[in-house]
Amino acid sequence: MKKWRLTITTLILGTILYSPSVCAKNLANISDFRIKSSLLAQSDLKDAIVYFHQGINRHTFGDIKGAIEEYNKALRLHPNFPEVYYKRGISRYKLGDLKGAIADYNKAISLNANYPGIYNHRGFTRHDLGDLKGAIADFNQALLLNPNFPEAYQNRGVSRNKLGDKKGAITDLKTAANLFQQQKRISNYQEVIDLIKKTENRSPTSLRSRGSRYYINYNQVEKS
Repeated sequence: MKKWRLTITTLILGTILYSPSVCAKNLANISDFRIKSSLLAQSDLKDAIVYFHQGINRHTFGDIKGAIEEYNKALRLHPNFPEVYYKRGISRYKLGDLKGAIADYNKAISLNANYPGIYNHRGFTRHDLGDLKGAIADFNQALLLNPNFPEAYQNRGVSRNKLGDKKGAITDLKTAANLFQQQKRISNYQEVIDLIKKTENRSPTSLRSRGSRYYINYNQVEKS
């Protein structure tokens, strides 16, 4: 995710002054208005990034409403910042605003459709709203973008089990367990092992995973 953030910054800042085609020889041909506009846009983006990180910090320390306020400030300065919509969606989910979270995830995907974490979050939010088929479609897309994404396998397994596909659920959960073990994420691995046992012994409606909540942890988000 850190690489993606840098890419976004590079793409946004890569206008006029930062373009490889602009050099000292042709810089004089750029109007003062364009230069000032470029500098202003860069300044707004830098401030938006500051608010973005302040939002992450507030969320991490439990100030969810404060985090949303910081994200709102960032979006007022830079309305096409996909990560901000993504993180604001996480905060909205945390406050129980599931439809608001979905709206933010949709916007983030419209701006960057190639980040698996967003599909994973939208997927388990859809699950909680009762849209199990939509949830599975999102987990499928997350796994298409990142086949080694254990949270997406775990969450898809829970949704499949809720739909009555116990065999598919166990297959997904076992894949998630193997990936967590390979990544040396022992607590996650153990939770999935427990889920597998519960899936084998319980009805679909009685199974509930905490795994869909795990991915809200910002440390986990940064790893994807």
